[in-house]
Amino acid sequence: MRRMIMSLAAMLVVGQAASAAKLEVAYPSMERMIVKHYLTEGGRRYLRGGPEDTCAYAFIQEPRVSVSGERLSVRFLFAGRAGTEVAGKCVGAGDNFDIVVSGIPRFGEGELFLDDAAFEADHKLFDVFSPLIRAQIEPLLRVRAQPSLERYLGLLTAAGAGTVALESFNIDSISLDTEGAVLDAELVVSVKP
Repeated sequence: MRRMIMSLAAMLVVGQAASAAKLEVAYPSMERMIVKHYLTEGGRRYLRGGPEDTCAYAFIQEPRVSVSGERLSVRFLFAGRAGTEVAGKCVGAGDNFDIVVSGIPRFGEGELFLDDAAFEADHKLFDVFSPLIRAQIEPLLRVRAQPSLERYLGLLTAAGAGTVALESFNIDSISLDTEGAVLDAELVVSVKP
């Protein structure tokens, strides 16, 4: 994202409007964005319960983003317990294990999303928690792209470049390599005093 902002800033300084852009987002940057926007409870996202619950809870943390062919994969450490308190003790299954959410990155109708999403884990309790995991995580796999880009352009406005606005925006293609995702986009940015 920082590279994109710097490119836009350079174009604005020389008075040009951008019409095509290549946005490169490294996997570690994606991990930080996931933590900042989705794992907002001390680096965790509770799928059930909360920090005070010790017997019935489920959360994800520690995202690790990678690529496998054309699929973007996000591995989370999952911790869950499906217990009930009986005579002051928690009775029920629980454990920590890795889950992998993967899909093919696409853009359509203004949203970035993972198409053909799959949820996997190699653990005996995955079947117990998989309906909850899918129900809670699947909505997070769709992101409105334009508002996110507009927030970054707002940094240029705040830096004194004038009023920087995104007039039009489209992502033509998304490709994955070993370092990150590459988005080929068309956009028009206006700068007014």
